[in-house]
Amino acid sequence: MWSHEIDNGSNGSGDGDSLVAQNVACPACERASGIWDVRHVVNANVIYQLPFGRGKTYLNQPGILSSMFGSWELTSTTVARTGFPINVLVNRASSSVPDGNTTSQRPDLVPGVSLTPTGGKGIGEWINPAAFAVPADGTFGNAPRDIGRGPGTWQIDLGSTKRIPLSESVLLQFRSEFFNIFNHPQYGLPQATFGVPGFGSITQTVNTTTPVSPIGSGTPREIQFALRLEF
Repeated sequence: MWSHEIDNGSNGSGDGDSLVAQNVACPACERASGIWDVRHVVNANVIYQLPFGRGKTYLNQPGILSSMFGSWELTSTTVARTGFPINVLVNRASSSVPDGNTTSQRPDLVPGVSLTPTGGKGIGEWINPAAFAVPADGTFGNAPRDIGRGPGTWQIDLGSTKRIPLSESVLLQFRSEFFNIFNHPQYGLPQATFGVPGFGSITQTVNTTTPVSPIGSGTPREIQFALRLEF
């Protein structure tokens, strides 16, 4: 998928940036890539029956090798995507903001300074703090909404299944599954409130709940085995 999602505020399902505008008198000023904008996504699913065993090309005659290597199936799910937007905010006192609204306030951009840190992006500093400044009292910040872009990620899951006939109507199925088989780290968005300690650093993986516990995609490698009796 190649896409571009644009809005002036998005929220829901525990994700998103606030629907409250920095300047409520200028909704158009919030128009930007939405928090769910992922430009490139690749999903791939594969099912492959190994060519061994009864009715297959190889080892199709009754025997111990046919029983051991026959009726195996491999499956794989792969997902890869580019990063989500980062909405850089700043904490301000109501007396410093023109309309007194302290929600969703953004900093100023420092002209000529790159958002990318001097040494390149890393989990310790994904956003360059030198690129931002606190707006002067009585003014709104000029940094656009969702100005940054977080890290992309990819994950490959692998499964294998063997079906063992026990009788004409009873089948035993053995399955093993390897989630994130390469144990690839999948980083979440960095801390994005300018002026707060740790600004720009990444401290958790994607899909992390509180207390810290990753779920779904983004977990470290997980392996599980299962037996299923079909009759």
